[in-house]
Amino acid sequence: MNLIGIVTAIIAFWPLGAPEKHIVYLAPHGLDSNPGTKEQPLASLTGARDAIRKLNTTDSVLVKIAPGDYFMNTPLELTERDATPVVFEGEGGQVTFYGGIPVKGWEKVSEQLWRAAIPAQFTASFPFEQLIVNGKRAVRASTGFFQVKTVSETVMDPGRGRMPEFAVQKISLNPEDAASLQKEGPENIQNAVISLYHKWDVTRKYIDHFDPDSSIVYIRGKGMQPWNQLDQLTQYKIENLPSALDSPGEWLVKKDGYVYYIPKEGEEIHSIEVFAPATDKFITIRGNKLNPVKHKTFKGIRFKVAGYRLPKQGNDPLQAAATEDASIMVDYADYIRFENCELAHTGLYGIWFRRQVTNSQIDQCYLHDLGAGGVKIGDFLYHEEDEDVSANNLVHNSIIRDGGQLFPSAVGVIVFHSRDNEITHNEIADFRYSGVSVGWMWGYESTKVVTNTPDKHGIPAWREDHFKSPATGNVIAYNHIHHLGWGELSDMGGVYILSEAFGTHVHYNVIHHIYSATYGGWGLYTDEGATHVTMENNLVYACKNSGFHQHYGKENHIRNNIFAFNLKGQVQFTRVEDHRSFDFTNNIVYTHSGDMLLGNLKDADVKMENNCYWDTRTKEPLFQKMSFREWKKLKDRNSLLADPGFVDAENFDFRLKSLHTARKIGFKPFDYSKAGVYGSEEWKQLAIMDSVRIDLFAKIVDAMEK
Repeated sequence: MNLIGIVTAIIAFWPLGAPEKHIVYLAPHGLDSNPGTKEQPLASLTGARDAIRKLNTTDSVLVKIAPGDYFMNTPLELTERDATPVVFEGEGGQVTFYGGIPVKGWEKVSEQLWRAAIPAQFTASFPFEQLIVNGKRAVRASTGFFQVKTVSETVMDPGRGRMPEFAVQKISLNPEDAASLQKEGPENIQNAVISLYHKWDVTRKYIDHFDPDSSIVYIRGKGMQPWNQLDQLTQYKIENLPSALDSPGEWLVKKDGYVYYIPKEGEEIHSIEVFAPATDKFITIRGNKLNPVKHKTFKGIRFKVAGYRLPKQGNDPLQAAATEDASIMVDYADYIRFENCELAHTGLYGIWFRRQVTNSQIDQCYLHDLGAGGVKIGDFLYHEEDEDVSANNLVHNSIIRDGGQLFPSAVGVIVFHSRDNEITHNEIADFRYSGVSVGWMWGYESTKVVTNTPDKHGIPAWREDHFKSPATGNVIAYNHIHHLGWGELSDMGGVYILSEAFGTHVHYNVIHHIYSATYGGWGLYTDEGATHVTMENNLVYACKNSGFHQHYGKENHIRNNIFAFNLKGQVQFTRVEDHRSFDFTNNIVYTHSGDMLLGNLKDADVKMENNCYWDTRTKEPLFQKMSFREWKKLKDRNSLLADPGFVDAENFDFRLKSLHTARKIGFKPFDYSKAGVYGSEEWKQLAIMDSVRIDLFAKIVDAMEK
């Protein structure tokens, strides 16, 4: 179903306005013991839910929420009991639900250090692990990034799975990089957290032991993944160290019952606004197969401050932080809608339409400062008993950015085992890993999949068999996807297709500034058996490795795209197979650095024809170490080596001054300015990325390219 079809279906089946007799009122001064009238309003979303249950009606109910701040220690929970169609709507201004507690009573230890007593609601030694100061996430006392020296592993329990059940990793650090650890006693070291960035994953663990003489750190847990081990290319940082509390914007909880904070320039102690998270979720919606939760709308509401606590065993690596929850969880539901909502300062993903969620929508929402990624659709577990999966959902005209704060491997929007969804007209930016990801199997008729069958510890186990990917018919269109990677992780893409994913359509997106740590900063990326995927009418530029890369796949169509100014190469290919890998036709490829083509394209079964290539450095670029004339004879029929005539390519204006060259290759111009959000000028301005972040990204790229 296309975008118009989904929207039409949602409108057709959505309940209309609520009768006056079914209006429930909420206000900051309300009480949940009140009847919920305008004169005697309720105080919470849970109070409204309970009042609606008492109504016992099938008519629509409107919950009017008065402007102001609301505080929640536990999430709103909706189940199959909640059959009444409900619209929860913020009225007349800013309505904000905080999943956190204000931290007040700040005093000066010195001009450079403030402190406040930990709120009485928190009692543990380390009661919270995130702090929001004046609407921004503060940094828990942390070192900078360093490089691991060496890693070795001692396996204690090999288990029977794909990696050891239990092992100890011995991580050797450069002594000068371990200066902060050298200053600490054993108790502080054992409360410190080391985050290890390796390829596309992050391992996050408490430090078990530090040997100051050898600068060796020991961590434990699952054994290293054979396909993605910690090694000398691994970067790391360490947080929650008292000796690392040394920069403005950093904070730390100490055993004396205070939270300490180093103020930024311009912050005033009498006006500082600080929140500590008290819950990890705002909303959980869970029906069942026979009775899904239906027709719930959340409109004009802000949800802010929800946390995450690192478990004792830490976080073992998993691509895309796939197992981590979201601050809004939805299972077994139909027609759930979030419209004009804001979701910020989370410890987890933003919203997850997980198991058998259908016809649901996220429209014109602002998701930012996220502990993990923005939106998940479908379950990452493969449930063989399910007749169907999550389907026909829409993420539209939303701003999703500034994520991966705790889980850097998280994705802006990821579709697991789910079909016929649309990701359209979104602003997706400022993540450490991929922008949009589709599919969650590995290989043709997938040979490897995570099923719901648990191992002896209750952890979902890998199965090796033949499965068909349910991630079919998904559409990724008109999105603006940019400033990803930040030189921290690798093997990533602006749009990343994993597994067969039949019928996936990627079109009219603008993708740029994708920069990986080592390999794999790609704009468009087909991986692990991607099959029958169409990528057309996309503008892709300023990516690290190439604009398009196919690891391996079958019969994909890459056509009528613009690939420009990618640093290492423009088009890349990895695995030669005995079938048609992809068609590459009617594309414009334009460069001033790197190679035109990377990988063994000359021996691959790929159809390349009617393309235009241009290298501003030379009139005779090489193609797989061949001249263009030789290359055309081998692979690229009816293609041109010619300047396509962009208006101002150096300033990323890729409009064509003339159609003369484009017509020769059958290239059809497309209006890439339509990518991204639309609506009011205020909404479009909000989508523009902060210039300070843009400049910082450029500095990182410049430093790493030297």
